[in-house]
Amino acid sequence: MAVHVLPKLKAFAADRRGGIALIFGFALPVLGIGAAAVMEYSSLSRQRTSLQRAVDGAALAAARELSLVNADETRVATVGRGVIVSSLAHGSTVPASVSVAVINNRSAVEVQASQAVGSIMGKLLSLPEAELRAAATATLRGSTRLCMLGLDPSLAGTVRLTKDARLTAERCSVYSNSKSTIGLTAQMNAVLKAERICSSGGYSGRRGVNFSPEPITDCPQIEDPLASRAPPFVAGCDYNNRQILGGVHKLSPGVYCGGLDVKNNAKVTLSPGIYIMNGGPLTVSQGASLEGDYVGFYFRGQSAILDLGVDSTISLSAPKDGALAGILFFEDPGSPPMRRFSVSSDNARKLLGTIYLPKASFYVDANKPVADLSAYTVVVARQIELSAGPNLVLNANYGSTDVPVPKGVGPIGADVNLSQ
Repeated sequence: MAVHVLPKLKAFAADRRGGIALIFGFALPVLGIGAAAVMEYSSLSRQRTSLQRAVDGAALAAARELSLVNADETRVATVGRGVIVSSLAHGSTVPASVSVAVINNRSAVEVQASQAVGSIMGKLLSLPEAELRAAATATLRGSTRLCMLGLDPSLAGTVRLTKDARLTAERCSVYSNSKSTIGLTAQMNAVLKAERICSSGGYSGRRGVNFSPEPITDCPQIEDPLASRAPPFVAGCDYNNRQILGGVHKLSPGVYCGGLDVKNNAKVTLSPGIYIMNGGPLTVSQGASLEGDYVGFYFRGQSAILDLGVDSTISLSAPKDGALAGILFFEDPGSPPMRRFSVSSDNARKLLGTIYLPKASFYVDANKPVADLSAYTVVVARQIELSAGPNLVLNANYGSTDVPVPKGVGPIGADVNLSQ
């Protein structure tokens, strides 16, 4: 029997197929663990990239907030945290620990964030979570710009775009003070494009479709930056219920009791100075034109509003000095709330200066660009509404005009750059 067994043992020893199978059996779990480790590393890398991107965006937004009027460190920190929460909400449900600090004598903002994520491989090593970390610092340089501020603190649609309307403010910031969940809205093919979009509450509309960039939510409210601006003195009437019905005319500054009505293809040129609409509106319609450089309008009384008709031609720039320096339209702060100041003109391409309507709704429903030929335009109003196809263009070319920008708006801080 031993003689028969010995050849079989020698054959088994010489046969390597069993050894290969045995080795592969031992290696298979190791290979599986290695593949899982590669996949997990790739997943963690993507999440780390997302966290870093959110932190970079938070640092930039917080630094821009630092540059704005009335900014304080609490406000800056709130904006930074809001950006991270908003960014991570689209790709991760894991909350991040966030630290926002104003550093270097208020010239920079440092943001740090950490995020705990589940680790499959870590469970094998009794470490069920991995911690991702990211940091960024944004530094203030140059100048930044605030060109639109909706003041109402609770209205749905304090800044509102509908029906193909466009708001283009590519070099400045648009801000809604409303705490409403839809305090900022862009719907029905409307597009709001700005350097920065901020809502003290929420917004209604699709990011990447109605908004560019995505609005920052839960931003701290900004106090009216022009609230301390004194209105011009109003004396007795210089003109009463003045109507211009056709022809070519040149008008002088003064108190227009009962307002000013320009129509019937009249062509009116305004001399520099302040035009006070006392108890009546400024209306331009029926093919009329109104032009003037270094002019400002003060609206006082219940009926003192603005109405620029669809077929009017408007070309105006604000005063470069005096009581209304830098302000084109100024509503009496004691006016009744929510009156409408409307621009329907399809040829109002120059509205250079600041439109300040602290109690009113500024309504634009032109069919063509508005203010696009202005060096700069700033709008501060209780509500801003664009509808039915206009493109309100808010330029920020402050250096190309001698019309000053009122303190508190326009170039009030600094541009920001990531320094690490």
